[in-house]
Amino acid sequence: NDPCPVGYRVPTRAQWVGAMANNIITNVGTFSYSATNYGAGKKIGNQLMLPAAGFRNYVNSTLGYRGYGGHYWSSAENFGDYAWFLYFESSVANTLSSSRTSGLSVRCIEDTPGSVGAINCSGATVTGTLNSGQAASGVSVSVPYTGGVAGPHSGQTVTSTGVTGLTATLSAGGFDSGAGSLSYSITGTPASAGTASFALNIGGQTCALNVSVAYVCRAKVTATDYKDFMCHNLGAANFSADPFTLTWEINGGYWQWGRSAQAAEGPTATDPKGGAISGWNTTDAANGSWADGSKTGNDPCPAGYRVPTKEQWVGVIANNTKSDIGTFNNSDTNYGAGVKFGNQLMLPAAGYRIFNDGAVSTRGYLGAYWSSTEYDTYAGFRMGFTSGINANMANYNRTFGLSVRCIAE
Repeated sequence: NDPCPVGYRVPTRAQWVGAMANNIITNVGTFSYSATNYGAGKKIGNQLMLPAAGFRNYVNSTLGYRGYGGHYWSSAENFGDYAWFLYFESSVANTLSSSRTSGLSVRCIEDTPGSVGAINCSGATVTGTLNSGQAASGVSVSVPYTGGVAGPHSGQTVTSTGVTGLTATLSAGGFDSGAGSLSYSITGTPASAGTASFALNIGGQTCALNVSVAYVCRAKVTATDYKDFMCHNLGAANFSADPFTLTWEINGGYWQWGRSAQAAEGPTATDPKGGAISGWNTTDAANGSWADGSKTGNDPCPAGYRVPTKEQWVGVIANNTKSDIGTFNNSDTNYGAGVKFGNQLMLPAAGYRIFNDGAVSTRGYLGAYWSSTEYDTYAGFRMGFTSGINANMANYNRTFGLSVRCIAE
């Protein structure tokens, strides 16, 4: 119930006694009672002036003693319904006791800052999610502490390192006695995925607060609308790998149109797996195996995702800047070529598996990604790209093995 702002409090009785005893007291103006006498007061030392503002009567709130006396509450209780206050007039300055329902002046004094014995960044609780390239919204972190000594703190603002672009803000407030927690709000737009680190320094203790930033992979499918994609090709060897760094780990596997089962694995660190595959399926999947209007049972994408439609791939090509990454050349071991559509969708040039025997072709030179759209009873539409401005839709026999990049439903 203390009315003073953060960092201040109502003075104690002892503090008022000390102020009177340890400073030169000087009268200022003319002490005389008048409701309009605002010119009288006492100067305590050289840097504290207290007006003789009078008081409001505890019975009927009438104004008394303005210009004649100063009445300033302390936080100290007295017996019954009384409390101590500083009283002064032209020739007097001491502490007296008054009914708590009197209306007296309040001059706030600096509060003793609080402190903590330990702050536990590793035990912090994060509310909300941080995604690369997206402005933080409703994200906060609760950081526990122990050994708290009650008192105010002025808060702090800390910018992130590691993943940059974020700010952690703790508003001014106070520490509780013993254990408690501090709530930091996180704002800004993370420049990448990974770990955003904040160097906290509060209450006499420091710690490094680490907050994870997730990858977000998306692209425009119309002039104004974005859609999220999975960040890795289906069948990627490592779904924790950086989806914006081209390696064998994110090359992914290969699917035939209309089938849920993977037709061929992607490469490993030591084996490009580029040769023909014994027993390669040369039978076309039936119409309706994949569909544009709804996700079928044969769709290989996980829950919440599906194979993109032709229209969606056309939208990606038309509405996002295409940037070549790496060196495009045809090699079973060239895992370093691909394209970025916009800033948040990377597609490896993983090549394809030939329709009649499943051997790898054009890895590192061409990217070929299925759509769910039928061309005729033997073919489906794919989105393909090479280096330069070339990215287009074409129809491929359904027994080709192409990459699949799932889009959010």
